[in-house]
Amino acid sequence: MNQEQKKLRLGFVTTYSGRWPRELPEQRDEEYGRWLSENLPQVKVVRAGCIGCNRETLETIVEEFKKASVDVLVMVYGAFTGDDAAAYLTEMLKVPIILWAPYELPFEKNERLYANALCSMTMNAAALHRLGAKYHAVYGSREDERAAAKIKSLIMAYHTVKAMRHTNLGLLGYRPTAFYNCAFDEGLIRRTFGIKMEETDLKVIFDTMEALPREEWEADMRSMEEAYNMDTLPEGHLENHSRLYLALKEVMKNQGYDFATIKCWPEMGSLHTTPCAVLGRLADEGVCIGCEGDVDAELAQIAQHYLTGLPTFITDMINIDEDKNVMTFWHCGNAAPSLANPRYDLVIRNHPLAGQGTAFWGALKPGQVTISRFCNIDGEYKLFLMRGEAVDVDRYTRGIMANVKVERPVREIVERIIEEGIPHHYSLVWADVAEQLREICSLLNITVIEL
Repeated sequence: MNQEQKKLRLGFVTTYSGRWPRELPEQRDEEYGRWLSENLPQVKVVRAGCIGCNRETLETIVEEFKKASVDVLVMVYGAFTGDDAAAYLTEMLKVPIILWAPYELPFEKNERLYANALCSMTMNAAALHRLGAKYHAVYGSREDERAAAKIKSLIMAYHTVKAMRHTNLGLLGYRPTAFYNCAFDEGLIRRTFGIKMEETDLKVIFDTMEALPREEWEADMRSMEEAYNMDTLPEGHLENHSRLYLALKEVMKNQGYDFATIKCWPEMGSLHTTPCAVLGRLADEGVCIGCEGDVDAELAQIAQHYLTGLPTFITDMINIDEDKNVMTFWHCGNAAPSLANPRYDLVIRNHPLAGQGTAFWGALKPGQVTISRFCNIDGEYKLFLMRGEAVDVDRYTRGIMANVKVERPVREIVERIIEEGIPHHYSLVWADVAEQLREICSLLNITVIEL
């Protein structure tokens, strides 16, 4: 998919009523327009060619924004603005608008107000509410972290929603045997998220592996032998690893898949090609493929990746420590190497359970994480959401793991997961994107189960 098609087009305009001084609106137009471009590189900021203060300039701005096909507007109050500007912009463009009122400049008893932005924003919001327009209101200057964070969260939520609607998800096989929770409703996913799906049989992957030039997979084998300890890996497993790594990149490109899920067992294991370590390597290259055919967990990975650009870790939760209030998230070995804790060894070994492929064994790095999963519960989507802090602990079993300290009592979390019917896979990203995920769910009318 063309990356430009996914990028949010953000219209930016500064407004004021003509009887107010022009100096402050001009200053805010420059400063806030520059701030948006510098702080939101993921989106395309389309700046109005003039400041909106009367019907003539608003008509010009609307034509500029129509030509640029803007998806969302940010309207900064340079000074007091009547209801006409926000109403006209939303009626003509039919896109959501974010009303942003910076703080008032200091004023004294015998001096006039120079902006009166807060009053203007509340007035405009009430007018838009009457008109049924989609709007958000943010109060605070760009230097205020609360206001800045709110603006970023809203815009990145809109960006992610647009990107998901332009996403092609590849299904590399269906789901593993007896994993009923990895089943999915394609129609519901398309209605809710706009994601398109197509399927490619595992045989296509195996055939692509077989057809690769020998020199390519041998070169990859040599580079892996130089980078990782794999002295206990069974004969032939590294060759299959390198063949699969190259084949998956080729299939993803040829099929035009932005993301994928893969049925990683039992067929792949039967051919000694269980792909855990391959999926980890690909994640560090921005090729995100969710394991065990779990499409709903992959939906969370997609959202997290669009929000951060970082690799994520699809995982089970296998243990809790009530004394330390820590949850252990573990999987067979599919985490990106960049997520590894440098204090401990990261090695490539056989699959830790089935013994039929390649997997990373190691501990993941400390830091703030967001844990999430979209869940089809009773025919509608909900988001499971949790914040935590990955702690510095070495692995204590085969495979890859992160130990995460959370705020809510861990036993209570487990009981609530079971009560709500939340399946067993989660996607972890090493960033705090909880607020952005909540905003996405607000835009998509998805209930959030936050623990």
